[in-house]
Amino acid sequence: GRDGMTIFGQRQTPKKRRKSRTAFTNHQIYELEKRFLYQKYLSPADRDQIAQQLGLTNAQVITWFQNRRAKLKRDLEEMKADVESAKKLGPNPAVDIVALAELEPSAEARGKARPGRRDSEEEEEEEEEEDVEIDVDD
Repeated sequence: GRDGMTIFGQRQTPKKRRKSRTAFTNHQIYELEKRFLYQKYLSPADRDQIAQQLGLTNAQVITWFQNRRAKLKRDLEEMKADVESAKKLGPNPAVDIVALAELEPSAEARGKARPGRRDSEEEEEEEEEEDVEIDVDD
């Protein structure tokens, strides 16, 4: 018939099978998330490097980053909605409601050293934080 079916209800041309879902290892997810923290979009070179390093295909890395950006967008919209609905409830002394703009430290606040601390102390602490590795079973 016109719809590509035979009289027995079978397709004349087999339908393309979708690739089965990829189960990423904890290590792969950890590395992808770590990169996503500071880089939301990857250059083709970065993508190749990550794919090779983690034993994934280019397409898997592309798709993971697309899905992760979509999740971030959903989460941010949900947070905004939560803040809006909390505002509608009116002031509540027990709950300190923080505007979304205040959740992200301003550039000037990030640049200022905390009082009573030497800059070198702060840098050492930041370096220590970056070197933290979490052991995750694959």
